[in-house]
Amino acid sequence: MLASGCKKPGAGAPETSTNTVPILAAPKPGTNAAPAVTNALSASVHSRGKDLGVVQFTNRCELQLQVSDGKSCTFKPLLLGPQRLQLTMTLESKMADGKTRGLKIMTVVAKPNQAFEVDFGSLVFTLTPQLVTPAP
Repeated sequence: MLASGCKKPGAGAPETSTNTVPILAAPKPGTNAAPAVTNALSASVHSRGKDLGVVQFTNRCELQLQVSDGKSCTFKPLLLGPQRLQLTMTLESKMADGKTRGLKIMTVVAKPNQAFEVDFGSLVFTLTPQLVTPAP
């Protein structure tokens, strides 16, 4: 999944607040990598949900993925350093009529190319973030 371009947040988006708790994300099983420090409601690598696989991000370009029936997640990546990527994730649930039913926001600081799990409570998914450089 590759972001084809950056998009700007639309006007009139519902306002929300972010609740984050500092925790530790475990490395993918079978690796000797040190765990990444995260700011999230929960993040680990013991997959209990949907595996999104490798997700390619471009610094500061939003990417929206359908993660389950009626739920989409918008990722806002920000490169903090060579091995630190901040992902602000907004999970949006929609009713059949298209109205927003729920909105949850989580921020995670992860390492590129290292899988981690995100637990939004009602939805759990695993992904491996990968940074791509846009073509000039």
